Amino acid sequence: AKGYVVTAKHVTQGIEAQHLEIRFTRSGSPPYSYGMSPHRVQALYPHPVLDVAVLALSGPISASRIQLHNRVSTANVGDSIALVGYALGTELIFCDDISGVRSPKSFTPVAFRGMIAALVPEDGREADLYVYDCTTFGGNSGAPVIGEDTSEIVAVHLRGFQNHVGYGLPIGYFESFLKEVIALHEPRRERYQGKGRFRR
Repeated sequence: AKGYVVTAKHVTQGIEAQHLEIRFTRSGSPPYSYGMSPHRVQALYPHPVLDVAVLALSGPISASRIQLHNRVSTANVGDSIALVGYALGTELIFCDDISGVRSPKSFTPVAFRGMIAALVPEDGREADLYVYDCTTFGGNSGAPVIGEDTSEIVAVHLRGFQNHVGYGLPIGYFESFLKEVIALHEPRRERYQGKGRFRR
């Protein structure tokens, strides 16, 4: 609600983006329609160690935003999950090759289902990493991993291996880092509001 987005750090490397477009579903009866909500990126906060980054936007995200809960969601081996995102290779621009130039496109994200296959470490301590049996593609990084039984975000997808094994960082790591970023950025936002650009 304050305008922060969490993602994988390697997604942001080498990119000097000043704007972020968020796809959203317009309310109403089917057929659904989609739109793009542009937001200015004020600053990027990469985690010093983990593959985690937070983008601070110029204002709140009002359209179909995903909010993190105050409680930290966890997952166990055998739990069903869904990986939702915009994977490379699933862009529907290829519809032009099948149905002709300027054929209809969809902004619908691609969803893959799987299950938690392992926790790292597996010695009873809190998991540092979730391993799941799930189709993944390049471009899925930064996508939410959602527990099907709870409909809550349990992790953020970081890496895949040979398209069928995924690795996600538990959402608790993002929540703790996000709190640090907000504490750092909000005073800067008030100080520099309307007075030029932020820096990384």
